[in-house]
Amino acid sequence: MRIRRIDDAFEKCESHLSSGDVEIEVKDLLTRALLILICAEFERKIKEMVKEKCQSIADDQVRQFAQNSTERMFRGLKIGDLAGLLAHFSTEYKRRFDNNPDDEARTMYSNIITNRNQIAHGGESAATFREVKRYYEKAHFVLDWFQKALKADTVDSGAQEENT
Repeated sequence: MRIRRIDDAFEKCESHLSSGDVEIEVKDLLTRALLILICAEFERKIKEMVKEKCQSIADDQVRQFAQNSTERMFRGLKIGDLAGLLAHFSTEYKRRFDNNPDDEARTMYSNIITNRNQIAHGGESAATFREVKRYYEKAHFVLDWFQKALKADTVDSGAQEENT
């Protein structure tokens, strides 16, 4: 799941960096800003998907309770945190999310989160601009897995309806 705001940011940064006379410190600042932006957009998108899932609840009070509860249960962006959030919906959702075999996407996703956390807590990130772009090229698939896991029962019931 590509996110337009991230894609646009990469495009603008690449355009700026291609001029050739950008100081290394500016390049590092842009790279750090991109890591923070990616994580912020990933978090926003995940919360949006959960909210959308909760919208399927007919009872207004139960829907509001579910949305508030999942907001409080959302601990972080690590893959284990996402799997844990899905487990609160259903162990089947968690299983579907965990059963994605793309280890490279998992690694790239984790690299983004790790580097962002290092920066956010006053540390340094050794990731270069090119590496962060490469991370994002694979990492965004984790959001697809999350979305598919959340929609598993919708997809399954649709398939069952087609088969009957």
